[in-house]
Amino acid sequence: MKTPPAWLRNIVCALLVAFCAWTYVRTNIIRPLPSIPRLSDSSAYFQAGTEILHGRSPYSDPALFYPPLLPFLMAPFALLDYVTARWTWFVLSHLFLLGGAALLWRAMGRGRVALCCIACVWAFGGAANETLRQGQLSALLVLVLVTAYTQRGRLQGLAAGLGFALKYFPGIVALPLLLARRWRAFAAATWVGVAGVALPWLAIWGFFSGAKAPVSATYWMGTPSMFSWSVPSLVLRLLTPITRGAPFPPDWEFGNVAATLHLGARLEWISVAAAVSVIALGVLALALVSAGVSGGRLSDDQIPFAMAGLVSLSLAAAPVCWTHYQLMQYPGVAMLLIVAIRRGYWLLAAATAICFALVYQLPELFLANYSRLHNGWTTDSPPTIYFWTSIPPLAELGIFALAVEMVRRLQTKALAAQSPAGRPDSRTP
Repeated sequence: MKTPPAWLRNIVCALLVAFCAWTYVRTNIIRPLPSIPRLSDSSAYFQAGTEILHGRSPYSDPALFYPPLLPFLMAPFALLDYVTARWTWFVLSHLFLLGGAALLWRAMGRGRVALCCIACVWAFGGAANETLRQGQLSALLVLVLVTAYTQRGRLQGLAAGLGFALKYFPGIVALPLLLARRWRAFAAATWVGVAGVALPWLAIWGFFSGAKAPVSATYWMGTPSMFSWSVPSLVLRLLTPITRGAPFPPDWEFGNVAATLHLGARLEWISVAAAVSVIALGVLALALVSAGVSGGRLSDDQIPFAMAGLVSLSLAAAPVCWTHYQLMQYPGVAMLLIVAIRRGYWLLAAATAICFALVYQLPELFLANYSRLHNGWTTDSPPTIYFWTSIPPLAELGIFALAVEMVRRLQTKALAAQSPAGRPDSRTP
């Protein structure tokens, strides 16, 4: 089939990107604006910064579960009133997202395909709107993950370690550095991760009054909340079932609040066991594929896809995985689409798009519609709720499997002659 002329491709690309830009502004800037003056999840961050400024431990607040680095980073925001701090964080979150998109586009060799794929993912992913409305941390983590995917050497390791210091589970992206025998990068990740957690904690223990650790740390052992989309939460929902006509289980609806969650030791350890099993099987699968295609040593071109796959795996395995965490899928999904389209892997590209729609947009759409039709969360149709809360973790595992398949396809010898950008460039993932 004859390739369309360059001018036509440029026009199509410009129209698509313009539509994506309009959608991004309407969905992620205009719609969240009314929520900015209200209290949101970010208020816990700013309160933690206030406690630091007053010499008190941020963990006296039972709502704070993050590693201790975050309260110190939030201390400057505590110098502002809440609305000003919230506006500042809102603007910074957009800069993190757009900066991550620009960095990813540059690292993927630029071009129309990369621009269109990134624009579509950022505009239509859905999770950005929720993250920005709640003032969550995930936008910063997107920039951190993009840096880990696209850079080399110590900077790559620094980004991986920073992900761990900010929210623990993004630190899993350091594992491919070990499989690739990138010792300096892995050492940098280790040092930054350990220091980023240990030093702030030592400061809290030595110089701040109040609680020295999260008040309800067992909260992270699992929740059956219908807004936690992971395999352990799916298991807990199956073990605490809903039945038609019965009252809606409080832990399903309010399981995102530590004070109201009543899980019990048995279910907590079942949740942890499910998480460990998913991570162990996923890492084993990646290691076996790595050994099969490259002698156990990942190339520079394979590392970003291994990292992106492990991020999706960690979301599927996390005992607590809130819906807005899916924002961290954006860079990995964009990379998969770019390389799949450039190389003509059309089935892989289609499967990636379908899984991406199923990790957030479609479940969110159908669950919101259910709530409207039934005037809230009821047990009028348990199969509907079970189906749409079970699909996202399976789609997360699907994205992980697609990333591992991309690692398998990106043979070291083939990439030495041809980069995904269509020209020799060993820096391009």
